[in-house]
Amino acid sequence: MTIFANDRLWDEAVVIEGDRQVIRVQSTRDALLCLKNHWPIQDGPAGQTAKSVCEQGLTSDDDPAFARRAFIEAAKEAGFRVNSWTAA
Repeated sequence: MTIFANDRLWDEAVVIEGDRQVIRVQSTRDALLCLKNHWPIQDGPAGQTAKSVCEQGLTSDDDPAFARRAFIEAAKEAGFRVNSWTAA
């Protein structure tokens, strides 16, 4: 079984905006795929932490809010504009 077969939906989606893209992320799996496939920097500490938290979140009973918060911090680190209706 791969971790991509599982998913953990978030209470609220996060929309990140870059210069050439807008991405809507609504789950831990979405976040991990985004970090792996659409991320402008691969070695930022918040990005590395977010990958780890997302991977852990897909294989455990961790609260999906942990992955959401980590993803938001990684998005800020990478220079994305983060749109969310509630605080991280």
